[in-house]
Amino acid sequence: MSGITIFKNTCKGVEDCGICIFVCPKDVFEPSDVMNEFGFVPPRVAHEDQCTDCLNCMISCPDMAIVVEKKKEKVKAKNEQKS
Repeated sequence: MSGITIFKNTCKGVEDCGICIFVCPKDVFEPSDVMNEFGFVPPRVAHEDQCTDCLNCMISCPDMAIVVEKKKEKVKAKNEQKS
């Protein structure tokens, strides 16, 4: 599981964009039930435990409104496999 942060006021919302929902292979995101201060409905993280750290959402977001922080244990395990 990773840490996913959505900057709600930077997001153009799921109706006007929604790229994060589209590119996520595990359906981690869904529309939230609140509007940001600009009148957009940002996504919310609905299934963070399903996140595979693929970074598709973060890379594809045109507003840079999503940050995915990989869990340190996963990164450590990958580095140990390389050795």
